[in-house]
Amino acid sequence: MWSWDTQPNSHAQRKFIELILDRTGKYPNWDPPSEIPVGSYGRIDKATGNLIPQGSIYSDDFKDHLIDAGINIESGEHLPEECPEEPEFTTWSKNVKQIELKIDSQTNVPEINTAAIKGTWQVKKGTTGAVLLMNKPRTKRITSDAVGKLATLRLFQSMRLVTKAVYCPAFSMYLSDTSGESFSIALLGSAPIAEPVGTVDSMVTMRWWSDTQTGLTRNGCKTEHCYSPLYELLHVRHPRNRRATPSPIRTGEML
Repeated sequence: MWSWDTQPNSHAQRKFIELILDRTGKYPNWDPPSEIPVGSYGRIDKATGNLIPQGSIYSDDFKDHLIDAGINIESGEHLPEECPEEPEFTTWSKNVKQIELKIDSQTNVPEINTAAIKGTWQVKKGTTGAVLLMNKPRTKRITSDAVGKLATLRLFQSMRLVTKAVYCPAFSMYLSDTSGESFSIALLGSAPIAEPVGTVDSMVTMRWWSDTQTGLTRNGCKTEHCYSPLYELLHVRHPRNRRATPSPIRTGEML
């Protein structure tokens, strides 16, 4: 039986989002195959924690707002930039700890010795824990200068803007129950992680493995950076009085 620490009737995705947001200041996407593009904006569904997009700063309808924010459209300063690829990204909620991986106990999974990502975690009994893993993540983001200008728009006192999105070819999500399970997750592959130029991408032969017995698991593995499991939002608080200026940019608010 599911037992949430907050809001007993909470959706599973809301709980996962809540736990990872509290840890990272970024919002996990419960449905990574569905892209949440940089520059899109909307409102958070309080029941599920999902962002409901209602527009994009890159649409023709938004051009007047860009001009009002002092952005030079012709310069492209508001367009997203792509950051260098990282080997991996791993995070888990505060009530989860990583423990020693006992490779010897996984004799039926010989590929685990050379797994691109692997680990064993323990969830504190009586609580719900979350783990998010990504292989070869790449971040697209709006520059800080452009974000600062966009933050002056009154629109983003009521809407939230996607300022960063993380893409990857392989992800794994795990949301536990309250039994205090310990579990292992690994990204297995028979090919080397770094392939010589001109050879087939090693991700073709990769797959996720886990020994979880309870909870919910979601994962995907492809050759392209087609999943977007994590994104960051801009939300500017209303000023407390008419003379006050909007409060500083907030990107990691709780739901």
